[in-house]
Amino acid sequence: MHEYLSEYDFPPYRPPNEANSALIRITRGCPWNRCEFCFMYRDTKFQTKPLEEVKKDVKKARQIYRAAQSIFLGDSDNLVHKELPEIVAFIRKIFPDIRRVTAYARAKTILSRKMEFLTAVRKAGLDRLHIGLESGDPIVLEWLCKGVTPEEVIEAGRKAKEAGFEVNFYVISGAGGKMRWKEHALNSARVLNKIKPDFIRLRSLTIKEGTPFKEKLEKGEFVITPPLERLKEVQLFVKNLDLERCFLASDHMTNFLWAGNAFFYRGVAGDLPRDKKVMLKTLRKALDFIESTELEVKDSNQLLKEGFITAL
Repeated sequence: MHEYLSEYDFPPYRPPNEANSALIRITRGCPWNRCEFCFMYRDTKFQTKPLEEVKKDVKKARQIYRAAQSIFLGDSDNLVHKELPEIVAFIRKIFPDIRRVTAYARAKTILSRKMEFLTAVRKAGLDRLHIGLESGDPIVLEWLCKGVTPEEVIEAGRKAKEAGFEVNFYVISGAGGKMRWKEHALNSARVLNKIKPDFIRLRSLTIKEGTPFKEKLEKGEFVITPPLERLKEVQLFVKNLDLERCFLASDHMTNFLWAGNAFFYRGVAGDLPRDKKVMLKTLRKALDFIESTELEVKDSNQLLKEGFITAL
């Protein structure tokens, strides 16, 4: 066991909901790597791992993750790997009882891939794609340097669903800043209503050292959305979601809001449309608290600045 661990190529990142998944690295880094808010692969040169190297890792993973019920494939955009159908089929062969295989995917890459390739990957056994929408607002997407338009994301999401994948989209709360939180909320809801994803996951913009967004912040080119407006943004976003059978999650610590020495808000979660009223009630309660408290309200940016959180 220890021998495998010492030589295993662990992916450095995975979604929080994949915490118990076996991690198998198919690529290294990000082929785009220009998103101005992202710090994840800044110093990693993008590579697609050779097929035989991946197969060796899959065999090692079988020894490391003996009890895993799901598998996540790293790094950021494995649909660029031309041999992905064969890789996924091999993973399913080595892990015959695994329930779910998932991976990150970029909207532009989905668009560039022929439907035959996507369906081959799906039939081989890749179940779910994690896709970063971040924002449905075209101006905000330019700020973030996502390299994609809202309409392209809609087309990519629909294409992925047509190929048979479950799709999970990420939205970054606060991405519109103080000046554009309404447009960010409304347009993100509009895009997702057109895609009809299976999952939506909220993250809050937390600006780290070494990212271009940190430089924008220091130059006064971007103003962080204050906690009150950020909650109003999430409230507006949830109100305008019109989806059937979609799960909304806030499964990340960046969504927490603190007052004094404790958090009073840790996001909203539930099935849409069933739990929409409950989520809006939670948001209203948090808004009322901010508007009435004399305590300083802190978000993840403030906690990062003060050193209370160090990893995201």
